[in-house]
Amino acid sequence: MTIFQILALAAQAAEATPTPPADMGSMPSQPDGIITIFHVLVLSRWIHFAAVFVLFGSSFFWFYMGRERLLAGPGGLPKTLRATTLLLRVAAPVAAISGVAWLAGILANMTSGFSNLADPENWRLFFFETQFGPVSVLRLTLLAAAVVVTLLPWRNRAWFSALLHIGALLLISQAWLGHANEGGEGLYGAAMIIAYAIHALAAGAWVGGLPPLLFACVEQRHFGPEDARIWTIDVLTRYSWMAIVAVALIVASGIANAGFRVAGSFDKLFDTGYGDVLFTKIGVVALMLALASFNRFIAMPRLRAATLCGMKQINKLRISVAAELLLGILVLLVAAVLGITPPPQ
Repeated sequence: MTIFQILALAAQAAEATPTPPADMGSMPSQPDGIITIFHVLVLSRWIHFAAVFVLFGSSFFWFYMGRERLLAGPGGLPKTLRATTLLLRVAAPVAAISGVAWLAGILANMTSGFSNLADPENWRLFFFETQFGPVSVLRLTLLAAAVVVTLLPWRNRAWFSALLHIGALLLISQAWLGHANEGGEGLYGAAMIIAYAIHALAAGAWVGGLPPLLFACVEQRHFGPEDARIWTIDVLTRYSWMAIVAVALIVASGIANAGFRVAGSFDKLFDTGYGDVLFTKIGVVALMLALASFNRFIAMPRLRAATLCGMKQINKLRISVAAELLLGILVLLVAAVLGITPPPQ
């Protein structure tokens, strides 16, 4: 299924379902110009998800890699550190801009058009009279803090820790802008928020950690063959253990999230637009898991056994990690569509 088919499928499902998701208010009955509110919401959510995943996952990478990776010398990854720092300094403003666009899309949908965004009264009502207001103010504050932190000249564990915590709060707070906020007050609503938070944090650690992992695999080209083999195995092993835990949490929380959306009746997922998008997401995640399993259980053992051909095995691993990252970006697109597709009732 192509990206355009996914978008078309979700749009058809949204138009055909009378009950809207939480972050949409109500689905627009007519397109607002060439670029519809639906497109703005999907693209802004997709870009925002990717940027926040980088803030969280790429910062987290430097904690399970150990302090020695931040230093020059044996085992250090100075070029990976510089590349990750640059990526984070780009991700923060991108997250801020896309986050504002996301909120603008929500407000445009509530007021039935982009033209209403120019009215300050609509924004006042949005921030102070709707359920989205408090969490939106919090998220805008966090996004501003992320931009400020990335402008600081540090590249130590405290700097990464600040971005890690900001990214975590941004991922968790997304729950109040989507389907997870439909549970209301009480234990049921709290369980929906917790399941979403676990799912988002685990996915952020897995997908968001792939860019620095790829940078690290590329940096190994500048080492000698034996050093490259040893340090690549060490880096990949540390990442894979984190990913194993993350995937387990993703699967468990994903099942819980799906159960909440259909009130425990999983048969509702079949022959519905929401179910089609969800199964598309599951399919892409399955491809990611296949690649990750290949790296962990086939490619890494081959690299451990390699001698003179070690660099050839590292090159194959580098390609596999890059493919996994591309699939991760596609998963985020499908997740962006899924979040504004009304679940079956």
